[in-house]
Amino acid sequence: IPNRTISRTSPVRDVLERIAKEGRKYGVSLGLVTQRPSDLAEGALSQCGTIISLRLNNERDQDFVKAALPEGGRSLLEAIPALRNRECIISGEGVPAPIRVRLDELEAAKRPMSDDPVFSELWVKTGDDSDMLNRVIARWRANAR
Repeated sequence: IPNRTISRTSPVRDVLERIAKEGRKYGVSLGLVTQRPSDLAEGALSQCGTIISLRLNNERDQDFVKAALPEGGRSLLEAIPALRNRECIISGEGVPAPIRVRLDELEAAKRPMSDDPVFSELWVKTGDDSDMLNRVIARWRANAR
């Protein structure tokens, strides 16, 4: 849901803002997921009943989330830049009080292949580049279909 500074006229933004503002009356829920909350329309984020915030380093994004959180959850916001992987702060209607949570780790077979590389191991390793390249190309081709 882009804010008005990004997109002056956006029918998608208008529809999603309306769902966010009026959907609860009709039992319609909307889940918003973004890496840049400051790019969202202000009205949409303020209508979110429960906010799950992972690590945010950008001060503008932190301020935007802070404005949407209830008073009780604002003290936890100091921890947002320091959250580790799989940690988040949950606040709003979904929890009785704002809490810091560590999420369970998925089984290896269900995880996306997006783990951070361990550079100390990779720097000492030589060769095997052609096998890696073939695996990457095979995965790209499999996802393209």
